[in-house]
Amino acid sequence: MNLPPPPHRCPPSPYERACLMAWHIKSTKIPGKIIILDPKPNIAPIGEGYRAAFEELYPDIITHVPNAAIKEVDPFNKRIKTTAGDFEFDDAVLMPPHQAADMIWYADLIGTGPDGKPTGWADIHPRLFTANTDEDVYVVGDAMGFISDQFGHYPKSAHVANAVGKIVAQNIAERVAGKEVVAVLPDNLCYMMVNGDPQEEISVKFEYELDPTGKVLQTQIDMDVRTSDLVADDFNWIKSRFNDFL
Repeated sequence: MNLPPPPHRCPPSPYERACLMAWHIKSTKIPGKIIILDPKPNIAPIGEGYRAAFEELYPDIITHVPNAAIKEVDPFNKRIKTTAGDFEFDDAVLMPPHQAADMIWYADLIGTGPDGKPTGWADIHPRLFTANTDEDVYVVGDAMGFISDQFGHYPKSAHVANAVGKIVAQNIAERVAGKEVVAVLPDNLCYMMVNGDPQEEISVKFEYELDPTGKVLQTQIDMDVRTSDLVADDFNWIKSRFNDFL
């Protein structure tokens, strides 16, 4: 399996997928292995927690290959060429580079980089989430573009989409009421299950603040030690998100 180049949806989720597949292989004694082709130089985010899971739980099943951007896939001969060498496979989970949905392209909201090429993501105000070409258009969720030169994009996770959706709703209500629009920063929290028996998870949290110039800064807090306590926290968290719709 491969990881897309960042930014991609729910950054730690491909590693979680590998762990759950490896747990199934291990628990059912399937004679299989998983090779993770990662275009990044290191496991990220929450590298230590995943590295420990790979080495301690699945040392004979998971192999993580860094700097392995895919160059070519031969589905007939089942071979993948990467910047870290060539690999053969029996089955493959292949994820292409991610980009904003077609609606953003059709609406001509895609930003451009310093090279003049499309970034693949919406060009938005980093604090108000409005399109830079139309302040009456808001963009939330995966489609959001560049936020800060310190970290690039907000994590393209459901937690961020939920948080920004609430912020945008508040800002629209303020505009309709003729009040001052208060720019609010989101947060992000991700739980990742790395073991199925016993159920154990790791977690990562991102907090955001402004520097004196108004730039958004990101602080990453890793919970690298896998525990069953985080599983309970995970279910409480998702219930709180589902309750938003009641």
